[in-house]
Amino acid sequence: MTTKNYQELVKERIYIGGADDVEDMMKNEKVDVIFDLRAESPKASSNYNRIHSPIVDDAERQDESVKKSIEQVVNAYNEGKNVYFHCQGGSNRTGTVAIGILLALGKASTIEEAEEMAKSVRPKISVKPEMKEALRRIYPNA
Repeated sequence: MTTKNYQELVKERIYIGGADDVEDMMKNEKVDVIFDLRAESPKASSNYNRIHSPIVDDAERQDESVKKSIEQVVNAYNEGKNVYFHCQGGSNRTGTVAIGILLALGKASTIEEAEEMAKSVRPKISVKPEMKEALRRIYPNA
């Protein structure tokens, strides 16, 4: 059995991982759209329905880009699409958006609960303080 380097955030609907996991994930899952959260532009073109939704890593005040990325994934999910989203390594930006998605879909009620859920799915998630602050501003009641 091979080990998958990407994970299911929402069973059979929303997948998360890193940039290097796209090819493997596309071979194994039926995904309609891929959201690339990297601010750095991808080097190769892709044959997939890929949407660039950049979030700058290690930068403060990323509220708008984080919020936009969460909304784009949630909208695709609500349209019945299967989604994969990733940053470079699948840890900080991916973790940030995963937490926001779990809150937006009502699967978690606090940022801490959403983070625990996301980490239980993808243990390498490690959201940096500036991204957590952005989530607190986006979800002030969570």
